[in-house]
Amino acid sequence: MTSGLSFSPSYDYFSLVSFLHASPSLESLILDVSQDRMEHESVFGDSSQFRQMTEHRHRCLKSVKISGFSSAKSLVELTCYILNNAVSLECLSLNTVYGFRCSDKGCKGCHPISQGILEEAPRAAMAIRTYIEDKVPYTVKLTVLGPCSECHGRPDGLHNKV
Repeated sequence: MTSGLSFSPSYDYFSLVSFLHASPSLESLILDVSQDRMEHESVFGDSSQFRQMTEHRHRCLKSVKISGFSSAKSLVELTCYILNNAVSLECLSLNTVYGFRCSDKGCKGCHPISQGILEEAPRAAMAIRTYIEDKVPYTVKLTVLGPCSECHGRPDGLHNKV
């Protein structure tokens, strides 16, 4: 599933569990979350337990890529659900920024990102370390990407690559 449109700030990412239930043959899920700043309830702001759904084994889902991953509680809940129920999962890629990267084939620089995204990226990485990493089975390759230090490490966000 790929969309060129971003979700509304009030979108509950955990509701995508029903999409997964309705797609038993789905092998790859690509979720692009494009927001200038995270406007969802943060996983760090609420001490209540994560919501649970009845177990539904997803036997075909092998690859999940989430671009624009944030500390939004519902996004962390969705990721944990996938890890607990996608029995064939081979790789999980969580990118704390949205868009193309200078390391992508044919790109000369990373997608520009806002200050809000740069500020949210460390919180997203902390959410991954705190709530997700220990749930990743040894059979799943976890890739976590943050802002590119070459492109986004400079205060002006300029890139020297030609």
